[in-house]
Amino acid sequence: MTITLPPALDALVVKKMATGLYDDAAEVVRDALRQMEARETALSWLKDEPIRGFDGLDRGDFVEMDRDSFMTHIRSRRPAA
Repeated sequence: MTITLPPALDALVVKKMATGLYDDAAEVVRDALRQMEARETALSWLKDEPIRGFDGLDRGDFVEMDRDSFMTHIRSRRPAA
């Protein structure tokens, strides 16, 4: 596969390689695609989780909790990054 990037993105790839974290442009692109997939998974979860929550409320399935308990609960349910 051959990919042509606009100059600004090509410069970004070169800059990332210059950090020494990547051996070549393909590694930069693979890492970027993995991060994109992780972001899309997280966004999908964020869109779907409220629907599940409201469905639970409609069924009368809920527990009152304070902010800290709620945040702990949400963090325990979100998918790993």
